Amino acid sequence: MAENCNKDKRSGNVCNQHQTRLEHICDLNIDKSPSDIKKTGIICTIGPACDSIEMIDKLIQKGMRICRLNMVHSSEEYYVKVIENIRNVVAKSYEQNQVAIAIDITGPGARIGKFKSDIGNCITLKTGNKMLFTCDKKYEVNCDRKRVYVDQPEFFNIAEVGDLIFIEDGPLSLKVLEKHDSTTLICQVDNGGDMANFHQCHIPKKLPGKPVLTQRDKDAIAFALDNEVDMILASWVWCSSIIQSIRLELGTKADAVHVIAKIQNHEGVLNFDEILKVSDGILVGRGDLGIDIPGEKVFLAQKMMIGKANSAGKPVICAAQMLDSMVNNPRPTRAEASDVANAVLDGIDCIMLSRETAIGTNPVKVVETLSAICREAESVAFTDSVFRELQLQTPKPVGKTHTTAIAAVEAASKSKASAILVVTTSGRSAAMIAKYRPSCIIIAITRVPETARYLHLFRGVYPMLYSEPCCAEWIDDIDKRIHTALLMAQSKGFVAVNDSVVLVTGWSAGSGHTNTLRLITVPILTNNMESRPSLVKLVDVKSNPDI
Repeated sequence: MAENCNKDKRSGNVCNQHQTRLEHICDLNIDKSPSDIKKTGIICTIGPACDSIEMIDKLIQKGMRICRLNMVHSSEEYYVKVIENIRNVVAKSYEQNQVAIAIDITGPGARIGKFKSDIGNCITLKTGNKMLFTCDKKYEVNCDRKRVYVDQPEFFNIAEVGDLIFIEDGPLSLKVLEKHDSTTLICQVDNGGDMANFHQCHIPKKLPGKPVLTQRDKDAIAFALDNEVDMILASWVWCSSIIQSIRLELGTKADAVHVIAKIQNHEGVLNFDEILKVSDGILVGRGDLGIDIPGEKVFLAQKMMIGKANSAGKPVICAAQMLDSMVNNPRPTRAEASDVANAVLDGIDCIMLSRETAIGTNPVKVVETLSAICREAESVAFTDSVFRELQLQTPKPVGKTHTTAIAAVEAASKSKASAILVVTTSGRSAAMIAKYRPSCIIIAITRVPETARYLHLFRGVYPMLYSEPCCAEWIDDIDKRIHTALLMAQSKGFVAVNDSVVLVTGWSAGSGHTNTLRLITVPILTNNMESRPSLVKLVDVKSNPDI
C-alpha cells in the first residue's frame, strides 16, 4: 500500500477510489500530503519588484511558467530589457523547459494618465473631493490632485450626469456632476480610495469603447511581433470582432501568436460563446467584472466560463486579487487561499498574479504559496468524474487524434500510470489530452520552442524541448526523444523504475498523424543512448521465433 501511495504522490492520483463525488469529499484528509507535482500554470506580472535576472530565476524555480508584461505601465525600452532578462535566464538554466512571454494590451478600456513627478505615482482621494476628468492631451503626463487625463475619447461620449466612475476594481468611485462638450467631466468622490498612474476607469454596464484597435494597441502588437512574444492578453473583449481585429493586425504571424480574451464586463459574459470560438483561450478578469455585475454574481460567471472553456478544450485563466493581501503581507488570507483552491477545483488551467509579483514586497514567497495551494487542490480533484462528463459531452464521431487522446487518458486511469508521454510537433495532441484532465502529468516532447512555450497554458502539461540532432531514421529519433524524456521525468520524480507510462506518438513524421498508443513499464535507464532499450519499435516476429 505504501508503494502505491508513493506512486500516487508522484502521479497525482488519489490512493482511494470512490464511486461518487460525495464519497470522495467525505474521505478528504487534512493530514495527507499533496502530490509533489503542480499541474496548474502560474502566470506572473513582471514589474519593478521582480524584473532582475536573479528574481526571474527565483520565480521560475518556484513555479512561474509564463511572464506577463502589462504594456501600459512602462516604456517599450523597459520591456525590451525585461524580455532580454527572461531569455537570458531561460538560455542559462531552463532551455529544456522554456518559459513563455505574454503581453497585455489595453483594448477599448479607458485609463487615466500619469501624475506629475512632484506628486508621485499615487494620490489618495477622500469622499466629497472634486476631480475633473479631461481628454486634453497636455495633461497626459501632467495629472494632478484636481485634474486627470483619460485616454479614450469614447469614454466622455458614454458618460452621463449621475453615472458612477470606478477606478480599477474599487473602492474608489466618483459621481459625474457635470459634463461639458464631451471633453470634460466634473466629478465628486462618492467613495474614497487611491488613484495611481494608468489606473483603469470604468462606468458599469456601459461599453468602454468601440470594438476597434487603438493606435496604442497596434503599437503593442507590433512590439509583440518584433520581440517574438508568445501570447497577447486582450483586455475588455466584449465581442468576437475585437479578437478578429487582433488577428488581422498580426498578419502572417496570426497562427504563431496566441490571443487570449480577457472577459471583464457584462457584455463580454453575454457574448461569451462567440468570443470563445475565435479565441485561443479565456482570462476571467474578476476584478473589473465585479464592478460591471453584482459581486454575488461573479462566481456564477466564473464557473460558467471555466466550464465552457473546459468543454471546448481551450485554456482558461483566473485573475484578479488571487493573493492580493500578499502585496504587503507574508501570508494570504484564508478566504484567498480557499478562493484559489476552489478555482483549481472548478477546472482552471492557469492562475495569474498581478500586483502580488509586480510591486509586492516578496514575489518569490507569493509564487511559492500559490504553488502549495494549487498542489493541495489538485491532489483532491475528482478527475474521473470530470473525464466521464467530458466524454458524454463530446459529439461523435471524433478524429483519430481526438480518439487517441481519450484512449490515452482512459489507459492512464485504468493502469494508474505515473505519466502520459506524448511526442508532438504542434502541441495539439498534448492539448487534447489535457482537455480530459488525466490525474497524472502529461509530458509533451517537442522540437519546436514555440510549441513548448504555448503548452504552458494547459493544465497538467509539462513541455520538454528536445534539441538534439535528428537521426537518419524517424523511428530511432522518436525512441531517443522518449528515452530523454523518461530520464528527465525520473530526475524530477515524475516517474520511477517499474511505473506504468502511457506513450502517445504518430505513425509518421510531422504534425497531424497522432494515432498510436502504447503502455510501457519504465525500464532502468542510463545516459548511454547506444545501450538504451527500444521503447517504440515493434518486435519483428520473424526474428523472434519464441513469440
